[in-house]
Amino acid sequence: MCATRFFVFWAFWQILLELVRWLYMNNPKHGVTGNFSIEEDEIKSFMDLTKRVKPIKGQVFKDSKMVVDNQYRDVDVYHIESEEESLYAILKKVARTVNGYFNYEINGIEKAQVMKYTAPSNGYGWHIDIGAGGIAAQRKIAVSILLNDDYEGGEMVFRTAEASEKVKPKIGEVVAFSSFISHCIRPITKGERYVVVAWFTGPHFK
Repeated sequence: MCATRFFVFWAFWQILLELVRWLYMNNPKHGVTGNFSIEEDEIKSFMDLTKRVKPIKGQVFKDSKMVVDNQYRDVDVYHIESEEESLYAILKKVARTVNGYFNYEINGIEKAQVMKYTAPSNGYGWHIDIGAGGIAAQRKIAVSILLNDDYEGGEMVFRTAEASEKVKPKIGEVVAFSSFISHCIRPITKGERYVVVAWFTGPHFK
């Protein structure tokens, strides 16, 4: 019975997300933007985190639980704890800037991460960042900030209402997008790809 209820809820949530995505993606202001960068010293601050924090393997939600699936998501994750006030100060500045484009109601930042993709890595398959419950359901804007460029592969690809868009940003460039935009990370074929990922949260989309 519990499994049936979960499936019904999950199916309803997927239909609702598709409706929201269709409505918002036909407005270009809810798409992808990448028009500014963080400073060199700010990039270094995020990279320094990876020298003092132990990473964990990235997980995905599968069969009603969180699991490691390197075929779908092949990445090491460094969590940025709330005590890292200087790093969250940078992200708050980013939030103010990117929300000048989206103009969403934003009231918080979910725990951010530095992610490391090490070649040969399968990257991250097609997905959306907004979730069905908890803090993930409050994600409004997702941001990706590239920290290095000495690698090959690893392009971000976005699927919008019009077409697919491939993005390979410069070091420090902030790529921001609505949390319901479908995207993936292409396989990394050489080197290591470091990126900051954060989500700016607020009331549910209406």
